[in-house]
Amino acid sequence: MTTTIDRRVIVRAIVVFLLAATAITLVSVMLMSDSAQATDVATHAVAADTSSDDATTTATSSTADNILWLQSLVNGLAFGTLLALASVGLSLIYGTTGLSNFAHGEQVSFGAVLTYFLVTPQDVSIPLIPVSFNIGLPLLVGAAIGIAVSAGTGWLQDKFLWSPLRRKGVGTVQQMIVSIGLSLALLNFIQWWIGGGRIGLTTSAGNAIDLGPVTITDTTIISVAIALICLGGVSWFLLKTRLGRATRAVSDNPALASASGIQVSQIIRLVWVLSAGLAGLGGVLLALYEGGTAFDAGARLLMLMFAAVTLGGLGQAFGALVGSLVIGVVVEMSTLVLPADLKIAVALIVLILVLLVRPQGILGRAERVG
Repeated sequence: MTTTIDRRVIVRAIVVFLLAATAITLVSVMLMSDSAQATDVATHAVAADTSSDDATTTATSSTADNILWLQSLVNGLAFGTLLALASVGLSLIYGTTGLSNFAHGEQVSFGAVLTYFLVTPQDVSIPLIPVSFNIGLPLLVGAAIGIAVSAGTGWLQDKFLWSPLRRKGVGTVQQMIVSIGLSLALLNFIQWWIGGGRIGLTTSAGNAIDLGPVTITDTTIISVAIALICLGGVSWFLLKTRLGRATRAVSDNPALASASGIQVSQIIRLVWVLSAGLAGLGGVLLALYEGGTAFDAGARLLMLMFAAVTLGGLGQAFGALVGSLVIGVVVEMSTLVLPADLKIAVALIVLILVLLVRPQGILGRAERVG
């Protein structure tokens, strides 16, 4: 990371994001327009005497299509903002340690599942303890505890797993394999804990609010507002505080940061705590946005998080934010013309296309080889 954020880099990121969003929007509108025209041709061939009714139907269909892509754009921005909470942590870990943490998705699931465990009015239990009980905390209290415990698991991971591996000189490839094993272990543990069904943090779907042609729930508005506040707080921490500047120094050059008196190991532990807490918060807000969660919710998001981090520039926290917004818009708008099952594939294709043009990602820096 650079010591200060280059204005040209920010402008470049905004331009890339706007171009990507515009291109996706134009493609979606063109494809939907073609579909509507094909429908019109077929209708005219069958019944020419109903041309006036067809014109009315076409106008109504065009208006509905415009509303649909605008709704998808808003949904994509909301989803991208929530996805950024988890992606920023993943990027910070990579930036300071060089580790691609495949267990980060389970941190997202853990935050949501633990919050459900604390707030549900139903009886719950802990694995291997044959006693059921009811906690039933208010959502805000349960979410705060869930996020705090999630952050604590980041401390535990670094204290008893990652820090010893670093001290013993274990390479990043071996650490990545360890993270894959940890991911599978946590995935199975969470399934054992809450089962394979879908669970909801609340029984309410939220009140729908009409903002012009777009409809959005109050739950989504609050979730996005919380996410923006937290992302702003992370930005302030990285840019304005001594610990944040030390974090960026470790990300730039750990050896030079250590030589200048920065406690690299302590900074890395702080990054683990911060990343796990953000992942837990992201899990809670995504569960509220999607109306529920499951044991594999984080695992299903992991590829999107990696795509966002890579698209924005590996190790660049602000790049992860931009990449998440692009991925969120792509994922939501692709469902207008393609089956929903292909939305992750579309996001990865966009990632490949961007990397072919700009290998270092949107905010990444080109590195000289040789």
